[in-house]
Amino acid sequence: MPLVPFSSVDRSALRWVRTAESPAEFTLSAEDQPLVALRWSKHRPSSAEASTAAGTWFLERRGFLNPHLTLHASESGPVLARVTVHLNYHSIEVRGGAQYHFHRAGVLIPAWLITTSDGKELVHLEPTRETRRLEGGAVLVSPLGVASTDLPALLVLSWFFIVLAWFEDEAMIPLEGPNAPPDPAPAP
Repeated sequence: MPLVPFSSVDRSALRWVRTAESPAEFTLSAEDQPLVALRWSKHRPSSAEASTAAGTWFLERRGFLNPHLTLHASESGPVLARVTVHLNYHSIEVRGGAQYHFHRAGVLIPAWLITTSDGKELVHLEPTRETRRLEGGAVLVSPLGVASTDLPALLVLSWFFIVLAWFEDEAMIPLEGPNAPPDPAPAP
């Protein structure tokens, strides 16, 4: 199914769904209308390509001691947006635009928020899983977020971050050994 422009759908309730395994791919949809296909590189697991109706973006994780994620219009083009990782919050900077905060919704809440620099909520992202496997995520966008021209970049970069972090956690499972607690039962 061809990707549709963000402007043609209701952007207040979206969802990410895992649509391929190897390499991983997630699709962002509004109801049954696909908006973005985010595909991980087969040979570089810390990079991905996001296809939209308007074009393609390239994403990658850079840095070790000062990790950050970047979004580009071409593989060697200038940075259009960047997530800078900090201990208790992260920031998203969009070229020529505003700066946003990206942080957990709470200590015991498995959700993420994107807010303006003055604390107004734009996006609420809640990953969904089956046992320990990330299957997708629910995305609720506030009226302020729906009106933002930065919304597509914010959604792609934040999901890229969440998936990379989840994949790192999944990679640690074999190291937990035989005394690891069993997978929790799925919620009813």
